[in-house]
Amino acid sequence: MLTRDAPSPFPYPAGFGTSWRRLGVAGRAAQTLGIEWADSFKQGLDDLAATAQALATSRNPAAILAVQSAYLQRTAERWAARSVLTADRIATLTTELLRAPSAPSPSRAH
Repeated sequence: MLTRDAPSPFPYPAGFGTSWRRLGVAGRAAQTLGIEWADSFKQGLDDLAATAQALATSRNPAAILAVQSAYLQRTAERWAARSVLTADRIATLTTELLRAPSAPSPSRAH
């Protein structure tokens, strides 16, 4: 797998180097965000299942309210963490997309 700084083994067609680089940057960012959101979604479903079990075993209104409050607290914390992570990834993506293209190396023909 090529890294961001590794030169491509195949020369880009004339004028397409920046476009291909930006497409790669956007693809990596989308993949990272997708993995992180899928993991968070799985955690949310696991937490929801555990909360449903706790609600099923609750016997009085105070216990039910405590379980629901704890669930909402965990959900809000997970959402806040995911939002910060998403904002960070989008800021990184924007920075990489707006970075000026480097000058082509003399060994590669365009």
